[in-house]
Amino acid sequence: MENTCRRQGSSNRNISKQEIRCNTSDGTDYISYLPSEVLLHILYFLPLKYWVIMSLVSKQWKYLWTQISILNLDEDELVTNMIRKTIPRPSCSMFPNHHNRYQHLKHALHAARRQFAAMVNRILLFHSGCTIENFRLACRRGTQEAYAPMVDKWVQFCMTSNIIELEFNFSSGMPQSYYNRDGLVVKRNTYFQPYAFPRHAFETKILKILTLNFCKFEASSFGAFRSLQRLSLIHVEILDCSIGDLVSKCSALEDLSMKHCFQPDKFFMCAQELKIKSFCLVHCMTENWAKFPIDITTPDLLTLTIVGSYLMSTSVKRATKLLDVKVDIAQGFADHAQGNFLASLLLDLYHCPTIALSSCCLQVLPIGDGLRRLMQLPLQNLKHIRLKLRSVKEELPGISCLLRSSPKLERLYLDVDMPLEGEWDAYLDMIPHVFEFEAQSYWESQSEPLIPCLQNCLKKVNIYGFTGKSIEMEMIKFLLENAIILEKLNVYYYGLHSAASGQQHLNYKWAAAS
Repeated sequence: MENTCRRQGSSNRNISKQEIRCNTSDGTDYISYLPSEVLLHILYFLPLKYWVIMSLVSKQWKYLWTQISILNLDEDELVTNMIRKTIPRPSCSMFPNHHNRYQHLKHALHAARRQFAAMVNRILLFHSGCTIENFRLACRRGTQEAYAPMVDKWVQFCMTSNIIELEFNFSSGMPQSYYNRDGLVVKRNTYFQPYAFPRHAFETKILKILTLNFCKFEASSFGAFRSLQRLSLIHVEILDCSIGDLVSKCSALEDLSMKHCFQPDKFFMCAQELKIKSFCLVHCMTENWAKFPIDITTPDLLTLTIVGSYLMSTSVKRATKLLDVKVDIAQGFADHAQGNFLASLLLDLYHCPTIALSSCCLQVLPIGDGLRRLMQLPLQNLKHIRLKLRSVKEELPGISCLLRSSPKLERLYLDVDMPLEGEWDAYLDMIPHVFEFEAQSYWESQSEPLIPCLQNCLKKVNIYGFTGKSIEMEMIKFLLENAIILEKLNVYYYGLHSAASGQQHLNYKWAAAS
């Protein structure tokens, strides 16, 4: 294996076929004669504890584990295994009362943590100067942990070593079971602050993938990550800078994913061009609110995902290479500002051939400064629409608006989810006038003027989670009667018990058949 350190006892041992045949009856252990490359490949599929066991059973294998280039150091897993080995099956005589049981397990837990820290230190020492393909460190950092002062050293080692794929997971907050046997459980339910990255001008030469979970950092203190291609941030707090400042430190970055992150108010406002190809933004927020303006220029962008509670002014400029877009907002009430923000975003993304929208997007889309039955400009390149529905009438105008604004639409996929009960009950006095209609007769009113995609392009419709409600049946009827060149309409039932009958299907006229 190139660029990987070789340790004592790792040399290959050759044995002739004749010698193997001669020793067959002697019970020879042929595993001992396997080349180190084969043994390393086997170790890749085993947990860390088996590496240590192998190092104890043979002098040949004593340092073999130091050549492993895929390291997964998970505190929960390793500490749990250590405690199970040190504490025998409990009995009433060993733990006469609950307090003694808890104290015994508490001491065992602290001892196991110290062993975990020693193991991490030893592994990092033996891999110093090596090329590591994949390194993952998951530990729950708190002020009472014996190895808390060591975490900064571990981070600094990893951020300055030859690691290709690196993950730090400091997630905390949920009670964790380290030991559970016959009712004896040690849990940890303290809520810790995210780990603060050291202020250090880290620079890496070969790091390609970096994942950070439950930490905070000042990006301005980082050095350059010239080879980094994928950056994934989960529950991360960015204390300074903008997205442009962050991406500029990663000249080769193609994939940026941010989930449940906190960032400055204007983090997503950037005048310079971003070279990223995939951008995923899920439930991020500022210190004060769960919405923020987005203004970026991404000429190389291929996929875009925006998931959150609200939209603000959102502009994604020059995204001429876009292939797939997903927008999912979960706002409980549709107002005209949200409708305008979404319509403006879709116009920026008119180059994209595939768009997925949530139920709330459909509910806000028709509502702007006035009734929006058609987008300001047609989505000329849009050929595939995926919609997540809740089978409520407030979605119908949005569906109609999309169909009318997509003259070249070829495929329509509808994923029906269970509706939320009382979704609009709290807003009865504020329902926009666009929703003042009877759901049963809505699609009858949409036959004129003709919808271009139904006349010329739409060939396939898939409906998932179908329950047979009248609102679903009316939509199917409308599509069958108006989609002239429709080739397939596939309906996938939610369950065996449906409100629709087979006879009801047969009564619908199929325009394409005539």
